[in-house]
Formats: sequence, structure tokens, C-alpha cells
Amino acid sequence: MKRIGLTGNIGTGKTTIARIFEVLGVPVYHADTRARVLLDSDTVKHQVASLFGNQVINPMNQVDRKALANIVFNNKEKLAELNNLIHPLVEEDFARWCEIHKNENYILHEAAILFESGFNRLFDATIMVTAPDELCIERVMARDGITKEMVIERMQNQWPQEKKMELSEYVVVNDNHTLVIPQVIAIHKAIRDKE
Repeated sequence: MKRIGLTGNIGTGKTTIARIFEVLGVPVYHADTRARVLLDSDTVKHQVASLFGNQVINPMNQVDRKALANIVFNNKEKLAELNNLIHPLVEEDFARWCEIHKNENYILHEAAILFESGFNRLFDATIMVTAPDELCIERVMARDGITKEMVIERMQNQWPQEKKMELSEYVVVNDNHTLVIPQVIAIHKAIRDKE
């Protein structure tokens, strides 16, 4: 089984691209979604509260992601603390998931900060989804209901798209002008047929 990383900065549309691969029958591990599930486990929740204070736990005894985001996206040290807590858990969870899918030709691991976290070392190749920064900002503002400044703050915690493109074997351009399905199908065939 080949392990392929799928990444793209916030607002590039990597989740949409992941869904196209899923339609083609490729199992996709959604790292950000799994991280949220892991974050709500009792053990991790207590660790998050001890690191960031009880204000990050809401009245329903869940991690208040908005409160947590306000802390970590304005403080690189706090973001590193959160990542140091969550990333090893995601890596373990991914290993278990891979075991379930070990008979597949290839699987995808979708994550925004694949390179930044060092997860790229786990993969045989990487697909980078790219889009113009202004379009990414518009998409995230519409999706998350946040200000342009908040999106830019989050973008500053990610590597520039150009750097990630240089490190990726495949690139999907998702700029609302270039057709993405033919790009995905070509990459799917290339990965599937590669020995």
C-alpha cells in the first residue's frame, strides 16, 4: 500500500479534492477531523485545560475550539504546545487506520500542515492543492464567518504555498478557473499505476 499525503493551505479546497479521490474509491484519512475527535477525548481534554486554562472548556464539557483558536493562532509557542500534544496522537491513530486499509493500492492522508508538522516523512509522495491567496481568504471568511485579519493570522502559521509545491510530487490547481476533476484523475492514475 502506498501512502500519499494530501495537503494545501487554509482555503485551498483540499477537502473538496479529497472527496473526489473518495469518489474514485481511495480511502482518505482526514487528519484535521480526527484531531478534533481526539481533542474531545477525556484524557486530551484535561491536558488541553491544564495547558490553556479552563476557559477552553465549554459548559457542555467539550473543548471550545474558538476559544482555543484565539489563544493558539496569536501565540506561536502556544500553537507549538497544542501541536506537540495532538500530533503524536494523530500519528498513532493514522497507523491504526492504515492497518485497516493495508490491502488498498494507495491511501490518502489529508492535512493542512503536513510539511510543518513533519508528517510528510510518513509518505511515498505528496499532493499539494493550491489556490490564489485572495481566493483562499474569501473562501475561509465565507466558510468560518471570520474576518480577513483572522484568516491572514492563520495563514501566517503555514508555510508559503510555493515552498510546499516545490516539495510535492503532484499539484492540483483549484483556482475556480482550472478544472480539478481531470487533474485528480490524472494523479489517481499516475499513483495507482506506479510500482
